[in-house]
Amino acid sequence: MQTPASPTPKKTDRADAGLYVHIPFCRTKCVYCDFNCYAGENHLIPQYVAALCRELEMYGQRSWRATTLYLGGGTPSLLSAGQVAAIVDTARTALDFNPGEVTLEANPGSVNEDYFRELLDVGVNRVSVGIQSFRDADLKRLARHHSVADAVDAFASARAAGVPDISLDLIYGLPEQSLAAWRDNLVQAMALAPEHVSLYGLVVEEGTPLARQVARGKVSPPDDDLMADMYELAHEVFSASGLVRYEVSNWALTGHEARHNLVYWNNEPYIGAGAGAHGYLGGCRYSNELLPARYIRRVEQSELSVVEREPISHNLERAETVILGLRLDAGVSAAAFHARYGEDLVDCYGAVISEAELFGLLEWRDKRLYLTERGRLLSNEVFQRLLPE
Repeated sequence: MQTPASPTPKKTDRADAGLYVHIPFCRTKCVYCDFNCYAGENHLIPQYVAALCRELEMYGQRSWRATTLYLGGGTPSLLSAGQVAAIVDTARTALDFNPGEVTLEANPGSVNEDYFRELLDVGVNRVSVGIQSFRDADLKRLARHHSVADAVDAFASARAAGVPDISLDLIYGLPEQSLAAWRDNLVQAMALAPEHVSLYGLVVEEGTPLARQVARGKVSPPDDDLMADMYELAHEVFSASGLVRYEVSNWALTGHEARHNLVYWNNEPYIGAGAGAHGYLGGCRYSNELLPARYIRRVEQSELSVVEREPISHNLERAETVILGLRLDAGVSAAAFHARYGEDLVDCYGAVISEAELFGLLEWRDKRLYLTERGRLLSNEVFQRLLPE
């Protein structure tokens, strides 16, 4: 089985990469979720954590250095603080990780103040709370196992424990969600005073229970025009509360931007560890074995569990750097593009840029290229034209 291509610098000259660790265990699976996660397999967690640590050691042997650590899922908060500590400590020793930002996704109903204090003690300094909605009817419809009261309690527990950086996840475009109900969600979110908020427009993913409900006519599909209104309202409410949009779907107080996610948006290398994790190293995208038990067996045999790899051509990497950069409010610097690729941004994409300018989707300011407000709502129209044929 091939492993991802990666440079092999000297031990004293490690190559930097973000580190994403996937925890694929859940109490229940939500109706909209197409992530690689499993309910009823929590008994595998101890073996799984041991395998994760071994996988990180193998990437350390390939001379990578972790710059950020993000534990996502699934439900990472199902891990004990001791299990989280094992992962963080292995990243330190094997990947020369010097925390830095350490984020853990936490689901309400699985956490309390003592747990957050323990996480702080083992190095976690940022928590992302998967609230999704402040309406119990929405949560029930989505098959979330927590209530609004649980969500508020989880946030309050993290704050009381002293977590310095708390992010909230919210979903918009939910079935039967009105603009007024969405405004109420936003107001309740801002009342908690989070440092960061991530928004996700509902997507009906093929193969999910939600997709089957839509196909049978039991649930209406998301309304694109209403979702656009919801997005604009969110930006208005968040801005009034002092949060600054720094990426299309993310707002933060200044200095609280998610550094790990900026690795993705700057199109920089990142290690994907764990069952079903995706990574990008040495100009190659790769993905791991999906099933936790198979992943564990592979790693116990001292081999990386990579099952797919995709070399990224120069033209595709260059286009993706522009696309990801346009998602950022900082836009794409023509000078930085030239420094990275030795090519002129206009020479490469002048025709696409000019056409998008005519339609009011892109604009130049101080030698940087930006999506306009209209362009944010129609960004895929721009991105598709930037990709190589």
